[in-house]
Amino acid sequence: MMNSRDKQNPEHGGCLNQAIKKFADKENPIPETQWLDLSTGINPNGWPVPAMPASVYNRLPENDDGLIEAAQCYYQVSDILPVSGSQQAIQLLPEIFRRYDLLPKKPTIGIISPCYAEHEFQWQKNNFAIIHLSSETVDELIDTLDVLVLINPNNPTGELIDTDRLKQWQLKLADHQAYLIIDEAFMDSTPKESFLSDSAHDNLIVLRSVGKFFGLAGVRCGFVMASDTILSLLKYHQGPWSVSGPTRWVVKQALRDKIWIEKNKKYLQDASIKLENLLRSYLLINHPQRSIAGTVLFKTLFLENAAFMYEQLAKKGVLVRLLDNKKGLRFGLPANEKQWQRLDNVLKNISRCCSVSG
Repeated sequence: MMNSRDKQNPEHGGCLNQAIKKFADKENPIPETQWLDLSTGINPNGWPVPAMPASVYNRLPENDDGLIEAAQCYYQVSDILPVSGSQQAIQLLPEIFRRYDLLPKKPTIGIISPCYAEHEFQWQKNNFAIIHLSSETVDELIDTLDVLVLINPNNPTGELIDTDRLKQWQLKLADHQAYLIIDEAFMDSTPKESFLSDSAHDNLIVLRSVGKFFGLAGVRCGFVMASDTILSLLKYHQGPWSVSGPTRWVVKQALRDKIWIEKNKKYLQDASIKLENLLRSYLLINHPQRSIAGTVLFKTLFLENAAFMYEQLAKKGVLVRLLDNKKGLRFGLPANEKQWQRLDNVLKNISRCCSVSG
């Protein structure tokens, strides 16, 4: 067994300070304020947080403050639990399955990959056997799975699995008391594609986040929709005041802001098209072996020499997310016209001046 000191947590986007130190040019340093951080899939123009009443900071959080009702209305479900970011649920669920023997001996956890690395990492931490799947291989192996984990739409591939297919998988898993866990962190722009339902079976667990679409990653809030048994165990293990008072206040207001939500869907759709067109015009022309995919919040460029391209961008002060397999780059959305122009100039420079093969 690997010594705990040898284990490393997965890498994530948003590590701007590390990038600044790694790519520092002593002769011509790029000031922190001039870096363009596109390494996350977070809305750069998130919900505008207003001033909060002082009492929100002074009082302990209360569960009957209206947050749950706002979430029930927004997600159109009744069984829901606020958590300290969907990350908290990602960490707690494998531990709960292990601690309470909710799975048979020597269970198999199938994860549609590549995906957000924390899912696999947390199941491995709890000593579960993992197999990597694609959406095309699930059907042939589903009878051997005790848990199927997937992100929909997927991060980083953007693949969106339709609800009819998910329903088939859920029912097949239910036949042998297996579970379906769906991380819908990037679903808000396409709510009709969500698998949330009040008539869901006991074997379904859905995770949602306000960090991406609402641009509220720093408040650390997400939601879990599952059976009473799973929600009760999660609530027991998350402890009191898991979601802070200010966070609860902000998220409640954001979920109720229907006008902003609809405007944001349009904004993200337009920005997504603009980003894809920009990447295609500079990095895909004359490179038929490359491809691009993603969601409205990010675009992933798949190419063999991604590590080289990543460094070229970083040396010019543009931080993107290098995929773990080093075969792709994920680009988030610029926040304003100045950032769009900056990205345009950098991509133009790289496409003209760098001899980049693959």
